[in-house]
Amino acid sequence: MPNQTDKWQVLQDDIAAFTDEVFGTTSTPVSKLHHLTEEVQELIDAPDDKMEWADCLILLIDAAKKAGYNMDDLYQAVQTKMEINKKRKWGTPDENGVVRHVS
Repeated sequence: MPNQTDKWQVLQDDIAAFTDEVFGTTSTPVSKLHHLTEEVQELIDAPDDKMEWADCLILLIDAAKKAGYNMDDLYQAVQTKMEINKKRKWGTPDENGVVRHVS
């Protein structure tokens, strides 16, 4: 049975194959991220819609692939970043509920 990272890698490869076939191979990580910003607004407007969450995740995973990162790279980066975040000090929520690190 494949481990979780392998399942995510299969998913990333499937997304990349689909998007390359349907939309062509000329897109870049940045073009994917610009599209992601549009999808994030749709998600903000409908946070209970799982399909909007999926749209955002698909674009993020595909942008990472276009940037040369596989799912193991992303997993390791998230692990490292979480360790950094756990050591940071955090401020108070702003008017939108966003909390930023202060150190």
